[in-house]
Amino acid sequence: MDDFDFDLIDELCSSFCTPRTSQKTNETNTPSVNESLSLSIQKRTSTCNPLDSSKIKKVCLSDVSNRSIVDEYDEISTLDESTLQMLCEEWEPRSQFPTLLTRVADLLEKYRNIQSFHNWQKKCLDLPARRKNQNLIYTLPTSGGKTLVAEIMMLNCLLHRRLDAIFILPFVAVVQEKVRSLQPFADELDFHLEEYAASKGRYPPIKRRMKRSLYVCTIEKANSLINSLIENNRMVEIGIVVVDELHMIGEGQRGAILESLLTKIRLLKPQPQIVGMSATLANIDDLLNFLDAQFYEERFRPVELEEYVKVNDMVYKIDRNKANHNDELIEHRRLDFKYTKQNLLNDPDRVVGLVSEVIPKDSCLVFCPSKINCENVARLIISFMPEKLLEDNREKRSILLETLVEVNEGDLCDTLKAAIPYGVAYHHSGLTGDERQLIEEAFLDGILTCLTCTSTLSTGVNLPAKRVILRSPYVGSHFLTFAQYKQMSGRAGRTGQSQTGECFVIAHERDMKQLREMLFTMADNNTGCDSHLATNNSYAIKQLLLNAISLRICSTYESLLNLLQKTLLALQADRLNVHLQSLLDECLQYLIDANIMRVKEVEQISDDSHVEKVKRLLYETTKLGKATVEGSVDLGLATSVYNHLATSLINMNLENPLHLLYITIPFDLPNMTIGFRQLVDRMQEMKIEEKLVFKLMDIDDTFLQKKAVGLPAQQKVSKETMLRLYVAVILYDLFKNKSFYDVAKFWDQPRGSIQNLFSQVASFATSIFYFSKSFDEFWPYQQLLPIFIQRLTFCTSLEILPLMEIPGIKRSRALQLIRAGYRTLRSLAKAQPDDLMKAVLNLPLRTAQILVKHSKRLLCEQAEDLRDQAAALVENIE
Repeated sequence: MDDFDFDLIDELCSSFCTPRTSQKTNETNTPSVNESLSLSIQKRTSTCNPLDSSKIKKVCLSDVSNRSIVDEYDEISTLDESTLQMLCEEWEPRSQFPTLLTRVADLLEKYRNIQSFHNWQKKCLDLPARRKNQNLIYTLPTSGGKTLVAEIMMLNCLLHRRLDAIFILPFVAVVQEKVRSLQPFADELDFHLEEYAASKGRYPPIKRRMKRSLYVCTIEKANSLINSLIENNRMVEIGIVVVDELHMIGEGQRGAILESLLTKIRLLKPQPQIVGMSATLANIDDLLNFLDAQFYEERFRPVELEEYVKVNDMVYKIDRNKANHNDELIEHRRLDFKYTKQNLLNDPDRVVGLVSEVIPKDSCLVFCPSKINCENVARLIISFMPEKLLEDNREKRSILLETLVEVNEGDLCDTLKAAIPYGVAYHHSGLTGDERQLIEEAFLDGILTCLTCTSTLSTGVNLPAKRVILRSPYVGSHFLTFAQYKQMSGRAGRTGQSQTGECFVIAHERDMKQLREMLFTMADNNTGCDSHLATNNSYAIKQLLLNAISLRICSTYESLLNLLQKTLLALQADRLNVHLQSLLDECLQYLIDANIMRVKEVEQISDDSHVEKVKRLLYETTKLGKATVEGSVDLGLATSVYNHLATSLINMNLENPLHLLYITIPFDLPNMTIGFRQLVDRMQEMKIEEKLVFKLMDIDDTFLQKKAVGLPAQQKVSKETMLRLYVAVILYDLFKNKSFYDVAKFWDQPRGSIQNLFSQVASFATSIFYFSKSFDEFWPYQQLLPIFIQRLTFCTSLEILPLMEIPGIKRSRALQLIRAGYRTLRSLAKAQPDDLMKAVLNLPLRTAQILVKHSKRLLCEQAEDLRDQAAALVENIE
């Protein structure tokens, strides 16, 4: 950004950003938060008297909201005395710490209903590794409170150490949920919260002057973020990197990416603290050596887990204390649910019998092997439910249905319409993001008592239930692994609502041998977190080498070999039958042959003589290699992406977004059946300028009509081109403000899958944007893609795009605001909630207040971003 209108920036902030000091008119002796944080990073020469232990829980509560100051000492019950004492010892000056800690405690109680730490959490926070900011791995059963410990460590890094933090989570949905969960803490404690998932995230991030940043990322986005920070010499800003679900390091290519980014971090000087956590970890010694970490393990579970296996109508209890493996399954009881012959034909596995034992009094999760099975089981369950269940939570379930219809712009699937009145719903990737969020919240609030779901829920947001039922010991067509079983069974038990949690696995006699092996033999197996760097033709190693060379971490053969010797793969090389040097030679040759890297000979002073010059070979990236790293593009697709972008420039059609959509469709799309009949219908509705995009691909009406009836066509169009154009036309419907339901119904595709496609396209468009920066000839993409990526992110038209950044706002609500004259964040931020409520149909006052509040916050953040960018622009200029 070359020019900044500083007057405009000040004007933007002055109306909406009230300085914190203005809220503390009565404070004379208590410094502001920013003052105390600034003081904490300065080295003190004076000493402060330790806090009187009798007054540790008695602090002068300074509230930053619009409440008055409490002058007397208040009793704080959220964190006990020993925890306060332990953490207070680190803060300087100590007199300032209790106010901050109290505010954190207040927020935990207000937003999480957490009133005290478990003993294991206090022990973990008191570990030498935590105190000295050393690497740490800790394990605890699901729902034991692992994440809270990590969040306290990150807050300590942000507020006390005054360094940024990176929080790595496995999935986009989990990142989005965690951002929502942490936003109140960011608002109150004055740090930036930045989401790095799908198309969201800036590379490199804005360099902040005052506030610190917490980056919440998926694995892939974290890798790109770390690359950008290393390239710009800014990794010194990072104090801690927290990895949730560390066991994923052993799961395919995503695990290989995680291993790669951790390897790069380990090479940095100084190295930020690495904290890894998981409910289940194998190969723990390998992981500890890899990360040079301390280990803390706790078997604590706030709710006791009881495990069962059901075969026919017999329930067996799993006893893990038995020395004799033959006796580990003990006959427990028979199901006494009364089935008629017809009912038993409909439910031969007696799923309803297990469900009906807990609902509606308690909650139940039923894990199913496939999405279609989720919906079938939901319909099966309600077919057995008595009519009297319709009276439970009738009003709240009615509101839930109305809200689901509203977010879907007037539509809702028949299964959810029928199931929700009984307190039942399904949950899988075929739902839209809004549907999933509403269903999750309703389940947590007890409005819904039974969810039928796929295994993805076990690693997603935390939805505990009294009983967990595994509909089958299969996930898709693959037999259940022990790690998957631990994740699913870990959802059993709701803290504070029941003493025990129950997990039932429904199995047939033919599955019992394999099930026993999974439950008992695999539980003792010390493999599982194995490196995947060398799998898939060593793709991840090639990517790691390219990253290291591009980022100037390594440039010689010796340094590259040293890099590989720092990986988890090196520790497991003998067992995995891998020879690192041969692997390095093979990968380097591949990168050179692909024109992604080159070798040059240079003269350098010998390390031995310090005088004599010797010739050395140095590795460096080509322009294509640099672009591949910048855009996080698949190595095997780099040349294809370049050719695709170059060809598309020749005849680019910008009369409508369709051609740009086609350009940004990923190359690695999931296999889909192309609906040629729908394409014919849609093409007949198109304008002439829209049909020009088809013409560029040598596709016309005749071609599509022949394909629709199964006749051979004269034109030869590749399957890849046809599929990418097909997806582009589907998404083009959404650009015209059609609802997901309408689009999904017309194209006969799951609505959630269409939303996922939009997310993939937005992510790939972001990759293209950064990829194109390395090539002068691709300057048009630099101009076109930023606003286009925003449209892809929010699946909407340009008209309502400015309002879609407001958290929780839906397209239908944004259209209402536009019609009422509120077209920008600024106009909404200046509005009075009462006026807004009158101007917009069916807008509750509470919603209007929230919209205005979020608009003000976003506007202030944008203004602060501009200020930080302006400061970075003139930095070091005298």
